Amino acid sequence: MGSLASPLVRRTLSIRAILLLELWTWLGCWVFVARPTVFALTAVIVPFGLAAPITDSVVEGYRVAMTPDRLVGRVEAVRSTISLAIAPLGPFVAGFLLDITSARATVALFATFGLVLALWGTLSPAIRAAPSLDELDGLATGPARLT
Repeated sequence: MGSLASPLVRRTLSIRAILLLELWTWLGCWVFVARPTVFALTAVIVPFGLAAPITDSVVEGYRVAMTPDRLVGRVEAVRSTISLAIAPLGPFVAGFLLDITSARATVALFATFGLVLALWGTLSPAIRAAPSLDELDGLATGPARLT
């Protein structure tokens, strides 16, 4: 659903608003900490599941639009290498924490980390000064276009 809504949301909200939307959806984890039920978990996952693909489409398009054509392959190779190298760390850390603490404490730790990221993103000068999608649209060509 987030992927389907992405074009509409990208036309409606600024890049900053889209980035902050995803960062602040992490705070929904506190719902599960307060009431650890499957319903609370669903209430947390649904908003994040809608926001993440929208943010991904903006970030991917922004990165491609800002990268000189001659470097796109190299930049994507570095990005994918880094993301593939660190991908196992999330499940490893979560499993380790679940092994030594409760599910509630583990989620509370991740929710606290999410709060720190949301505050950092909100106060970040780089995110505050992010160009509009119209400005990026002028930079992008071909498949990298955001609209």
